[in-house]
This record gives sequence, C-alpha cells and structure tokens, in this order.
Amino acid sequence: MHASKDRWMVYLGIMACTILAVTSTFANKCINVMYPKIAADFSVSVNATEWMTTGYMLAQAVVAASTAYILKKVHAKKVEIVGCSLYLGATILCALSPSFAPLVIGRIFQGMAVGLEYPTTLFLILTQISPHKRATASGILGGLIGVAVALGPMWAGWLENFTSWRWIFWSLVPFVVISLIMTVPFVKNKPQGTDSKFSFLSLALMALGLAVLDFAISSAGSSGFDWKFWLLLVGGVVIMAIFVLTNRNKRRRLFELDLFLLPVIACGAAIYFLSEGINIGMQALIPTYAQYALKSSPFISGLILAPGSLLGSIGAIASGKWADKKGYGPPLLAGSVMMCVGTALVYFLQPFLNAGLTCFFYLFQRVGFAFLFTNTIAGACSMLPESKTPDINAMFSVINNYSASVGSAVMLSSFSLTVGKRTGFAAVFEGGKVSFGLGFWLTLAMVAIAVVFYFLTKKGKAGKTGLKKLGRN
Repeated sequence: MHASKDRWMVYLGIMACTILAVTSTFANKCINVMYPKIAADFSVSVNATEWMTTGYMLAQAVVAASTAYILKKVHAKKVEIVGCSLYLGATILCALSPSFAPLVIGRIFQGMAVGLEYPTTLFLILTQISPHKRATASGILGGLIGVAVALGPMWAGWLENFTSWRWIFWSLVPFVVISLIMTVPFVKNKPQGTDSKFSFLSLALMALGLAVLDFAISSAGSSGFDWKFWLLLVGGVVIMAIFVLTNRNKRRRLFELDLFLLPVIACGAAIYFLSEGINIGMQALIPTYAQYALKSSPFISGLILAPGSLLGSIGAIASGKWADKKGYGPPLLAGSVMMCVGTALVYFLQPFLNAGLTCFFYLFQRVGFAFLFTNTIAGACSMLPESKTPDINAMFSVINNYSASVGSAVMLSSFSLTVGKRTGFAAVFEGGKVSFGLGFWLTLAMVAIAVVFYFLTKKGKAGKTGLKKLGRN
C-alpha cells in the first residue's frame, strides 16, 4: 500500500511539471499566429515580432544549460516552483504590456522559466519512472505536447476573431497556477550532489556564441552571404571553441561535454538536432508556401499541420511503448525513415501539391518526428549511468531549443534567398524546391545516423563501456 502511494506521488509530481511544459508549448503556437496582429497594435514590423520567439528560444537554451548543475545541487521541487512563479509573472507582464519592449522582455522571462521547468520534467521522468516504463512516460509527454501544437493555432485564430491577443496570455494563468499548486505537495526527489562549481564564464561564452551564430543565420536570410554573415559565423565558431576549452575544467563547468565523444551519444545528439530543426523548419515553411504558392488562406495554411500533429500525439505514445519492449533503436530508425518519406514526397511531388496532398504528406513527417522526440533523449540516458542523466538532459535540452531556432531560420532563409525580390508563382515554386530539397537531404542524412544508432544500442551497454574507456564512472 505504501509503495502504491509513493508511486502515485511520483505520477502526480510529473503531472504537475507536465502541465506547465504543455502550457508553454501551447502558448508558443498561439503566439506564432498572432505576429501580424501584435505588429499592427504596436506599430512594429512583422520581422521585429520574431524576437518574441528568438529571444524566448535563446533564453530557454541558456538557462537549460545550467540545469545540469542545478538539478545535482537543488531539489527539483524548488526548481519547479521558481520556474512556475517566473512563468506566471512573465505571463502577466505579457498580458499587460503597454508597448512592444515589455512584451519581448516578458517572453524572454517565459523562456528562462521553461529553461528551468522542461529539463526538470524530463529529469523526473528519467530518474523516477522505472526503466521498463520510461519510454512510455516520455511518449505521453510528447503526445500531450503534440496536442498543444495542434490546438494552439486554432485557439489563437478563435481569439483573433472575437477578442484581443492579450487573452492568449490570460488564458494560460489558470494552468500555471494549477501546476504551481500541485508542485508543492507532489514533486519530490533527492539531489545526488556534485563537488564541481558552477561556471558562469562557460555559460556566458555559450550564450554569446549561440546568439552570434543565430545572428549570422538571420543576416544570411536578409542580406545573403555577405561579409557580415561570414564575420558573424567565424566569430560564433571561435566563441564556441573557447567555450568548449573553458568547459573542460572538471572543477568548474556547465556539463560534461566529453560525453559527446561516445558514439552512441553523438549519434543521439545529431538525430535530436536534425529532427527538431527539420520539424520546426517545415512547420514554418509549409504554411508560408501554402499561402504564396497554393493560394491557401491563413486559416487553411495552419490547418494543414493540425492532423499531423494530432496523429503524431498517438504515435509518440505508441513509439514509447515500442521502445520499452524492443529498445530505442527500432523506433528511432522508423521515425527517421518516416520523416525522410514525408520530406521526399513534398520535394519530388512538388508540382502536384495542393492543400490536401500537403496535409497528407506532412502526416509522415510529423508522426516520424513523434517517434524521435522523447525517445532520443530517453535512449541516450538509458546507455549511461543515472548519475549522468542531468548532464545529458541539459545538453539535449540546449540542442532541442537551439535547433528549433536554427531550423526555422535556415528553412525560411533558404526560401527567401531563392525567391529574392522576384514575384509570381515561378519564383515561389523555385524557393520551395530549394527549401524542400534541403529538408529531404537532411532527413536522408538523419536516416544514416539512425542506422548507426540502431546497431550501437543493440549492444545495450555501449555508453557505459565507452565511459570506462574515457576514464569516467
């Protein structure tokens, strides 16, 4: 009876964290639809409103990097309470913003809150759920996020017709409060502790390096591959190299980057980066292409993605159960192949596309992504001792957030650079061909990496064996 009660305490604690994770995803998808409305209300360009997402993603990535250290030293309950409280305050700031600047600041604070909260959710799943149920639990989280992705634009569209965009933020408040109230009694864990100290220098270098690389990609989208792009690119790479060298100090670092020297972890990270980048990039590209080339309305363009997101929710749960029974290799390989099929259909059959066919082809891509999303990080953690979970969790969270930012920028930049200042169907078609082709070739590379990951995970202890070779424990 006591064991049953403890088990339900764990489930309710994870549910408390999941509520905020899903709510934040729902909010992001709502806000993406409201860019034109917000731009008009504050008399700013639509390009300027993208800082609401770019600032959010960068803040989330930077704070997520710190969770490798924080979750070793601080109880998850305290981290979750801080995350919920910060998100609540930031949400109210966004709802009351008298001008555009406070709105962007509010979004940055929301990103910081989710940077604390989402890795904590995954950490609890990966450490408190028994190994033979871990993938299923991760799949449920991915499934709920998929539902939020599908419903967010619909809710935003309804609000746009009947009330103000500010009600997006007000509608989040009850769910954040529920998450906060549930966190206090139900979230429990014991930090494992660490002798190392937190490296503020490493965090600052990583944040600066990622920001500079982000600016490089944005610069390419607006002015092409000119000297500013190359200067920012080289500068970003140099800063990231300094970060890697600084972070090698065992007594003071963000996380254990040497884990990427293990082939199974490197493959998992590559799959995670590519899948999230392609997924977010196609989510941005398909509605844009549908409006300009297929002459679909904004509502129909957004609706094209909804069936795939909903079906992907079911796929996430099913793939989790599959991973619990057969290991993580098979669902990751299957997911990579499905994403490749989806992008191939859009690329090779582009001349025949309409809204219905695009929606059908997107089903393959989104369900494939659902197979990959949570299984990749859970699979990587399963290859290592539990003491390495905070490091893997933090590193993969940074990868997830940054690839989302980069994926959208790369897809839209390749599209806009190809179209240039031209107008008409031919220019838009050519832009779509380049961007869809980029998506296809990247997913094909991901399939090759997934094949390697499949054979590495069949060894079962690949990561733990590699740790011994690296001199880790």
